Amino acid sequence: MEKELIENTCLDNVKDIRISEETKALLICRAKLSDIYNTVSNVVNKTYSKDTDDVFEGFSDKFYEFDHKLMEVISSYVEVTSLDRNYTQM
Repeated sequence: MEKELIENTCLDNVKDIRISEETKALLICRAKLSDIYNTVSNVVNKTYSKDTDDVFEGFSDKFYEFDHKLMEVISSYVEVTSLDRNYTQM
């Protein structure tokens, strides 16, 4: 039997892609990080009803820097996993 010229295996697989336990764990870490940031923000805004810039100085920058690095790790993991598993799982 002759092989089809146009290959659609990966396209077909990605339609039903599953998320791995490892990817889910990494996404949970990011959600926890967001919850921490939001909790700190809520407490600071409640406590310092006037100007919170002094209290938050540097905090947001460090948070976004860490979040960006975490997303790089997650993206790399998803890229490698989806390629290795022929787009059946990420």
